[in-house]
Amino acid sequence: FFLLFNMQSVSVLILLAALVACAFGACVSPPSDLNVCPLPAGASIPQEYANTNADRELQSYFNFLEGIKATPTKKCAEAYIAFACSRAYPKCVGDANSGLGLAENTCYYLCSDFTEECRGQLVGVERPNCGQFSVSEDCTGRKLKIASSGASSLSAGFMLAAFAALVALL
Repeated sequence: FFLLFNMQSVSVLILLAALVACAFGACVSPPSDLNVCPLPAGASIPQEYANTNADRELQSYFNFLEGIKATPTKKCAEAYIAFACSRAYPKCVGDANSGLGLAENTCYYLCSDFTEECRGQLVGVERPNCGQFSVSEDCTGRKLKIASSGASSLSAGFMLAAFAALVALL
C-alpha cells in the first residue's frame, strides 16, 4: 500500500511540474513599450521575459551613471546594451504549433564584446563569465545601435533609458 501511495504522489508531482512548465513556456510577443531594448517586429520571447523590468533597469542605470558623471564610451554603452538586452529578452525557440518554447542562450561574442569594450567603465557591473554563453549560430544576439550627440558619450535621454533597462537585468 505504501509503495502505491508513493508512486501516486510522484505521478501527481510530475503532472504538476508539467503543467507549470506549460504555463510559463509559451512564446509571446515582447512588450511594445521597450525603450532601451526595442526588438524587431515579429520577435518572440519566452513568456516569463515578457515585461519591461529589464528595460527600465537599464534606463535607470545609465541615468545613475550620468548623474555621477561616469558615462561610458559609446562603444561600451552599445556593447553593454546589446549584451544586457540579449540576456533580458532572449529569442524563444520551440514548437510553433503547441506554443511551447525555450529561451535561446545569449551569444558568446556579445559577452566578449562587452568585456573588451567596457573595462572599468561601468560602476557596479561585474564582469561575466563568457564561457557560459553560446557560440552556436542560433544564439540570442540583440545588436542594437545607439545615436549620440558626441563622439564618446550618450545623450541624456538615452542614458536614462539605458540605465533603467540595466537595473532590471541586475
